[in-house]
Amino acid sequence: MHTNPMERRTRLFALVVACASAIFVAPGGLAQPPDGVVPITSEPNHKIRFDNGKVRMYEVFLVKGNSTVMHEHKADSFSVIFTSSVITNEPLGKASATFPVPAGFVGFSSTAMGPYSHRIATSKDKDFHVIAMELMSPKPDGPASVNQRADPPFQVVRENSRGRVYRIRLAPGESTGPYARPGSTGVFAISAGRISEEFDGKAKRIWDFETGQFRWMDSAEGLTLKNEGAAPVDLVEIEVF
Repeated sequence: MHTNPMERRTRLFALVVACASAIFVAPGGLAQPPDGVVPITSEPNHKIRFDNGKVRMYEVFLVKGNSTVMHEHKADSFSVIFTSSVITNEPLGKASATFPVPAGFVGFSSTAMGPYSHRIATSKDKDFHVIAMELMSPKPDGPASVNQRADPPFQVVRENSRGRVYRIRLAPGESTGPYARPGSTGVFAISAGRISEEFDGKAKRIWDFETGQFRWMDSAEGLTLKNEGAAPVDLVEIEVF
């Protein structure tokens, strides 16, 4: 079948556009990172420890004096710090900033304005240990759940449209009293310790943990936490909206 010159030019233009799209767009329609930047999944210090399609947990442990490579974030994320450190954050194309981060601090990085790229370095005398919880699901359309844990030992340390962060500190033998833990909640151990989780009408569940361990809860639970150890325990719970 013969085609006229106008049809040939139209097909040629379509082919050029398709080739250009293949160069600048990654599989799934996501743009490639800028030159010199790797996706977070390829950054060698970011180890994936958990992925259920809703959240993905990256553990990063930098020995003092070391740094990540420049990497790109495409999703909102909460970051839980497990070691008191001094770090330098270098955003792509911007001035770096050096500042201390205490153990138990929880940060949040938004991609509302698009993906962002940066590099993190730790000081020469401080290791750096963090878990970044990437939010894989889209931002919810409806209102956030109501905070029902306004009293000690619960302390709300961060809250936004993507989640609510609680810090929980319990002295030896101390308990929280009954409370409701929503589904889609991550629990992070800032300290080592032992706690019991007691549920209405169910046997106690004991959790022995080390600093940096975490758990993900899919289903809502009504429970009471108690410190069963001889030292204070320090936990973070992040309720993902």
